[in-house]
Amino acid sequence: MTKDNNKLTFFSKPPKGKMTTLFVVFLWIVLWNIIYQLIHPHLHDSPLMIENWAFFISVTIFFMQEELTAKQRFWHTLIGGAVGLLLAAGVVLGCKQLMALGLSHTLSICILLIAAIAMLILLHPYMPVFFNNVGFCYFIVSLVDSSKTVEKLPDHLISLLLGSFFLNLGVIGILHILKTVKAKKSSNSDK
Repeated sequence: MTKDNNKLTFFSKPPKGKMTTLFVVFLWIVLWNIIYQLIHPHLHDSPLMIENWAFFISVTIFFMQEELTAKQRFWHTLIGGAVGLLLAAGVVLGCKQLMALGLSHTLSICILLIAAIAMLILLHPYMPVFFNNVGFCYFIVSLVDSSKTVEKLPDHLISLLLGSFFLNLGVIGILHILKTVKAKKSSNSDK
């Protein structure tokens, strides 16, 4: 979409400098994919297991929040993702508790899913850093394999934390350096 939201544009020329930024981000993600693939086999013997999806999805979500500043994106991603993971674990544990009280699996899961989704959507205006689309995404993805949601919760939280720090803070730093270099070049060319 263009700035005029009433007009649908299928092809457009990106703003000056946008492709450089995207290329740097692309290289940063490729670098971390290579690092992850090199260290991943060695993590099987360690108590810490970095979950690939929870690590890498943080940078995707970070860039999808275009309306926020980099600082806001960082916190929305980190805190919102953690809330989503905790809500998913709460749904799984709560479902077991409700079933132990005699409710059917379907009714138990429906009650808890409705409550969690209501929190993510209805509390967003009041606490956007905690309840946001990032939390919704982490909530949904972590429930794909609900049998491991609670078991892998520490790994998911650590992976989110590491992804936020290495990927998102790293790319913020790189983009800040690029912006500074560009500003210096611009000021030197003006002289």
